[in-house]
Amino acid sequence: MTKVWKQIKIFTADAEQSVVIEPNPERDGMVMHSIEEHDEKSFVLYMTLEEAETIGKELIKYAEEMKSNDT
Repeated sequence: MTKVWKQIKIFTADAEQSVVIEPNPERDGMVMHSIEEHDEKSFVLYMTLEEAETIGKELIKYAEEMKSNDT
């Protein structure tokens, strides 16, 4: 099976920060780059596919908890 290369760029905080998510075939996983647009400071997170799924699930769960606390 051929791996599909896809790069996703997400703008957050009024487009002052961007996040790029892309494959990391060397580690059979993903890499996420977080970049501050105004000063170009960055953070890189390397993760396996399983770790990416866990992080995604936890982010969704936390966002839902925060929304329910606002009501």
